[in-house]
Amino acid sequence: MKRFYQLAIASTIVGFGLGTLNTAQAATFTQTASDRGWWAAEDSLNGSNSNDNLNYVTGNIRGIDSRNYFTFDLGNLVGVTSATLQIQRFEGSGNPTETLDFFDVSTPANVLSQKNNSPNNTIYNDLGSGKNYGSFNVTTSGDPNEILNFALNSNAIADINARNGNLFSIGGALQGDLVEEYLFSESGDQAFAKLVVDTDSTPVPEPSDLGGIMVVGVGGWWLKRKRKTSLIPIL
Repeated sequence: MKRFYQLAIASTIVGFGLGTLNTAQAATFTQTASDRGWWAAEDSLNGSNSNDNLNYVTGNIRGIDSRNYFTFDLGNLVGVTSATLQIQRFEGSGNPTETLDFFDVSTPANVLSQKNNSPNNTIYNDLGSGKNYGSFNVTTSGDPNEILNFALNSNAIADINARNGNLFSIGGALQGDLVEEYLFSESGDQAFAKLVVDTDSTPVPEPSDLGGIMVVGVGGWWLKRKRKTSLIPIL
């Protein structure tokens, strides 16, 4: 009976140790844009903007060449395996289908937010060049309330993981020679702009993991020692 209680105690210790092991599970997270908007080229007919304007039109509209951006607070996201930018369609014009590309952005988020400094060629060019995050064919007509999904490529996923804990911006630019060709016109304060990311299930070592492993090790050693002791003949 005494040995039974000893084995029960040992099993409890081992079970406690296993219970303290934490394994990260696959999950999906949705981040709403903390800021969004557009910047114009300096040769536009009128590229002035305001900090309060959250419209994210991109293309050429009323003689203004504009490119848009979306900024997200990534928080503590780790192990991102896929990322999808979701944007409300609103109004478009031009060819039945336009090509929209997304790019990395080197302009700091706090500078992007100062849209009253538009037009600015440096920022305008930044929003349409650099690492490509994906190229998409987008129809210019459709339900203004439709949410368009843009699955970003491996360049974007790598940059999202690298920007863990920081702000992350995406630039959008229509391609080609544009004359009254644009997307996302009339977007504003109530517009839908989100980043949806999936994370993997790779275990993430934490202090509690190490403590659990130590407890399991000690429990195993104690059980083995008790077994050896029980094999000694009683004289």
